[in-house]
Amino acid sequence: MKTDLQAFTRSHQITLFFLFAIAFTWTIHGLEFIAGLPTPFGVLGPLVAAAFLTWVTGGSLRQWAGQVLIWRTGLRWYLIAIVGLPVVLVAGSTVLYVILTGDPPRLELLPGRTGLIAGYFLFQFFLMGGLEEFGWRGFALPRLQERYTALIASVVIGIVWAVWHAPLFFVPGTFYSQIHPALYLFQTIGTSVMITWVYNSTGGSVLLAMLFHAASNVSMLLYPYEIDIEVIETPLAVDVSMTIVYLVVAALLVVVYGGRKLSTRETIPGTEHTGGVSANQSNTSETG
Repeated sequence: MKTDLQAFTRSHQITLFFLFAIAFTWTIHGLEFIAGLPTPFGVLGPLVAAAFLTWVTGGSLRQWAGQVLIWRTGLRWYLIAIVGLPVVLVAGSTVLYVILTGDPPRLELLPGRTGLIAGYFLFQFFLMGGLEEFGWRGFALPRLQERYTALIASVVIGIVWAVWHAPLFFVPGTFYSQIHPALYLFQTIGTSVMITWVYNSTGGSVLLAMLFHAASNVSMLLYPYEIDIEVIETPLAVDVSMTIVYLVVAALLVVVYGGRKLSTRETIPGTEHTGGVSANQSNTSETG
């Protein structure tokens, strides 16, 4: 019975991961709606699904979680993930916003927000978006890359990632309730391509993926326009300019580094890197 279950989960682990991650998070959001009490637990969907399937398929939980300990990637990748890419996205979106609207940036708004950056970054890294990377990149991406190109894998994750957030579009007072779903979908696809580039180029470092995920969320505070800080509510023109720039940056990465690997390295992470067991492998992995 155990062998049959492992064989089934190994053969369908990508699909099961997406289904379990969505089911867990949507169930949490449903309970929150019934109770009228928001919680941070919905964000754990990808992490819980990845840990469960790694265990069920006979993989190594220690190796899967250990991807967050891949930190010797070179200083430049920390600068790229925390500063470089987020600043490029903010600067590019701001310039495009000015071109589209003619409104000058209000730089005087930024000093009042700088004091929020460190705390918001730690919040995003340890409790919110950063935790998702144990699932999206730490589990799904390497497995998809064994079947498809890095670009296709990134697009698939970007689409599922957007769908995973779907219940929040119906919750008033959230960032998701004020952005058009199509714009958000394209933003997640663009972001997914960028995180794939960071993850693959750093030898499968979930840590660097988490840092960029957190930094990209925090970068919203750097837009020199009126933004509702509590829900990060942005004007439509800002959302449009952001979406265009995210896609342009993602396209440039594909052109420069190639859609097949999206990496500065020759090899990219696969199932084995995550401590996982593929469908055609025997059960030789350490479970721990």
